[in-house]
Amino acid sequence: MSLALRIPFRSQMAYHWDSAQFSLAVNQYDIRLSQPHAPGYFLYVMFGRLVNCFVGDPHASLVWISIVFGSALPSILYLLGTSMFGRRAGAITVLVTMTSPQTWFHSCVALTYIVDSFLVCAMVFVLWEGTQNGGTFWVAVLTGTILALIGGVRQQSVPGLLPLIVFAFWRFRRARAAKLTLAATVATGFGIAWFLPMIRLSGGIGTYLEIIRRHAAFNAPATFLGGGWRALFDNVARVAGFCWNGLALAAAVLIAALFHRAFRMSEQRKRQWDGRHSTALKFLAFWIVPMMLLGTVIGFTKQPGYVLSYLPGWFVLIGALVAALGRRSYRTITTCTICITNIFVFVAWPAQWDQVFFGVGRTAREIREHDRRLSQTVATIRRLFKPNDVIVCHADEFYLYGLRHFQLYLPEYDNYQLAIDSTTIHPKGRPMWRARGGCLQYVAGLDLEKKKGIILVVPPKEDVGIFKQYVSLANITCLTNREPALYFLPVARRMGGREVLHTNSGREPVSRP
Repeated sequence: MSLALRIPFRSQMAYHWDSAQFSLAVNQYDIRLSQPHAPGYFLYVMFGRLVNCFVGDPHASLVWISIVFGSALPSILYLLGTSMFGRRAGAITVLVTMTSPQTWFHSCVALTYIVDSFLVCAMVFVLWEGTQNGGTFWVAVLTGTILALIGGVRQQSVPGLLPLIVFAFWRFRRARAAKLTLAATVATGFGIAWFLPMIRLSGGIGTYLEIIRRHAAFNAPATFLGGGWRALFDNVARVAGFCWNGLALAAAVLIAALFHRAFRMSEQRKRQWDGRHSTALKFLAFWIVPMMLLGTVIGFTKQPGYVLSYLPGWFVLIGALVAALGRRSYRTITTCTICITNIFVFVAWPAQWDQVFFGVGRTAREIREHDRRLSQTVATIRRLFKPNDVIVCHADEFYLYGLRHFQLYLPEYDNYQLAIDSTTIHPKGRPMWRARGGCLQYVAGLDLEKKKGIILVVPPKEDVGIFKQYVSLANITCLTNREPALYFLPVARRMGGREVLHTNSGREPVSRP
C-alpha cells in the first residue's frame, strides 16, 4: 500500500539542487566538481549507478530508490513499534509514518534523506532487539555493518547515533566492551572499503580534506559556535517547523498527552505506565535527543529532510500514546483523524495556507509545480534560441532552479553561474562555473564569441536585480513572466562599450546542505 501511495507522486525532474548534483554524479562522480557536494554520499550515488544500469535514467533511478526505501520505512517501524510497545502501537505507527507529509514527500524525490531514515531505523531496531536478547556478537557485526552503510549514504547521521549505540551495548548482558569493539572494527573496515574509492575519485586525501575544511568554514555561521544565539534560534525554529510539517495533527496528540499526564493522570497510573515502558522510553530518548542536539546546538539544520533521521522516533511514540487510549473507538477516531489530516496536507493543501508550515510544506503540489515550471522553462529556452546563439546565466546557487538543473536538462547550452563557489578548489584565474556539454568546468569569465545574447534565469521570489552586480541590465527584454522568469540581454548592445561581466563581484553563494 505504501508503494502504491508514492508512485503516482514521484518527481519527473530533479527537485533540488542536490537532486541534480546526485543525478550528475551517477555518471561522473567527483567531489572537486561538487558532484555531489562534500562529504560525498558515496554509497548512495553508487547505488544509484547500479540501479541506473536497469532504469537508464540517473534521476529516475534515484527517485525509484527513494520510493522503495520510503515504502519500506513503515515496515521497519512496525517491527520496532511492535517490539517496544505492542502490536497495536506498531500498527498505528505504520499508518502515521506512511501518511506523514515529510516521509511521503521525500519518498518521491531524489534525495538521500529517506534512505538514511530507513537505515537509521533499521539500526535502532537491531540495537533494540539486541538489548532484548542479551546482545550477541552477531548483533555487534550487524550494528557495525549498518553504521558503515549509513556513513556511506549520509555521513552526518553517524555522530548522532553513537550515544544510542553506547547505551544499547551497555545494556547487553556480557562482553560489552568486546562487542562494542567488534562493532567499531566492522564499521571501520566497511567504511574504509567505500571511503578509499571515494577519495581516489576526488583527487586524493589532501584535496578531500581541503574541500571539507572549506565547507566547514562556509557553514560555520549556521552553527551555534560560529553564529551565536541567532544561529541557535534559527536552527531550533527550523527543527520545530520541519517536525511540525512531518507530524501535523500528531503534534497535537503529543501536546495533549503531556497535558493529560501533568493534570489528569494519577501518580499510580504514571508509575504503572512508566514501569512497563521505561526501557523503551529511554531508548527513544537516546535516539531522538542526541540527533536533535546535533541539528541545533552542535551542527545546523537547513533542509526539511534533516529531521528524518529522528522524526520516526516521534512516530513510534505517537503510536504508543494512541495505543494507550482506553477505548477502541478513541484509538480508531484519533488514528483516522491523524492520517486523514496527513493525506490532506500532502495531497490537497492549498498554496495560500503554506505559511502554516512556515513556507516549507512538503506537498504533492510542490513536486508537481516544480516539475511543471522547470519543464516549461527548459522548453521555452529550446523553442526561442539555438544553443550556439546564447548562453544561460544564473546569479547564484538557487536550490530549485539553479545551474545544476540546467546542466542536467539543457546540456547542449552553455550555462554559467556568476557567483563564485567558495567551497570548491578552483584553478588559479578560473573561478567561475560553466556547464558545457553537460559537464562542469572552471573558466575565467563568459565566452560571448559569436553569441547573440544572454538568457538570465530569475527564480521564484527573486527579481532581475539579482544580476545587477554582474551585468548591465540596460536593454534587457522579459521573455516570460511566469516563474522562473527569463530575461534576454543582447550582447551587441553594451552601454559605452562596457563589458557585460563584472569580474570581481566578491559575491558568495547561498548555503547548501
